[in-house]
Amino acid sequence: MFSKKRILMTGLFLAVLLIRTTSFAAGDEEKNAAAMRRWYNEVMNKGDMKAFEELVDPKYVEHEVTPGYPANKAGLASFVKAFRSAFPDLQVTIDDIIAKGDKVWCYATFRGTQKGEFMGMAATGQKIEVHAFDIVRCVNGKGVEHWGLFDNATMMQQLGERHASDHAKQ
Repeated sequence: MFSKKRILMTGLFLAVLLIRTTSFAAGDEEKNAAAMRRWYNEVMNKGDMKAFEELVDPKYVEHEVTPGYPANKAGLASFVKAFRSAFPDLQVTIDDIIAKGDKVWCYATFRGTQKGEFMGMAATGQKIEVHAFDIVRCVNGKGVEHWGLFDNATMMQQLGERHASDHAKQ
């Protein structure tokens, strides 16, 4: 039979192991949330492609596929450059962020002025304010997979208002 001392020691060992495992996971979650904040602040807001390289894994997979861009790291880099070129004053604000396990969920607002061509649409000079929801799976502080929803309909409506009023004036 097991002695009370042995049962107590086993229980204590399991409690310490659980606490250490939980704090390790929480540390990873904080690291992943910090990487997501850095993504928006340095890559999206400033166009820092060095930070891009540090934050995106070489085996990155994009699940929110944008027509004309491959669903990999190179495609994401091309898209970021094109979006920042079209909206050079882009500012992304994190409205809410939650990290759980290896995933980070983020609700954000994108604001900017279209001053360059984007997805075949000439610069409109119009401002956008669009909401997005991103889920990123992280490994070692780098994004390896992304799923997201970007309110393209609202963005196109905001950009198209200028075109509609231009045609009405002619």
